[in-house]
Amino acid sequence: MAFGCDEAYSQILRGLPEERPQLTARQKEIVMESWEVIQRDISRVGVVMFMGLFETHPDVQDAFQPFQGRSLEELRHSRQLKGHVLKVMNTVEKCLARIHEPDKLESLLHDLGAKHLLYNARIDYIDLIGPQFIYAVQPAMGDLWTPEIESAWADLFRLISHIMKEAMVF
Repeated sequence: MAFGCDEAYSQILRGLPEERPQLTARQKEIVMESWEVIQRDISRVGVVMFMGLFETHPDVQDAFQPFQGRSLEELRHSRQLKGHVLKVMNTVEKCLARIHEPDKLESLLHDLGAKHLLYNARIDYIDLIGPQFIYAVQPAMGDLWTPEIESAWADLFRLISHIMKEAMVF
């Protein structure tokens, strides 16, 4: 992706590095294999992810209209949260299904970024999901968790965030 100097500087200011992150073939293999384990308890993992997000960044909770003014305990057992969690995890699954098809992955994530613009999502919130996902899946994987798995998932979420933010800043 080639930017003019002013455009590149503008992208960096908005949290979008000039270079799009890339995944190695091994990283793709790692996330695909570990996803099989994560899927076994996908709803719980997703709830842990969002509860961690709301606990560490309370302002994010207010960005979701259905979650505004609700206690964390209420949310933990909320059908609305579980519904949103399953949508997010379904998106992760769709990303993995397209991991070897960059054009399809880009299209999916650009559409998702554009939708988040319509929801008035703050661009800096996009980067918060990856670390919370890792926080939530680590216990689900137990002894199978390794630094290599953590690195692969972190890089995947950097790629997801980058592509979504491309649609949000252009």
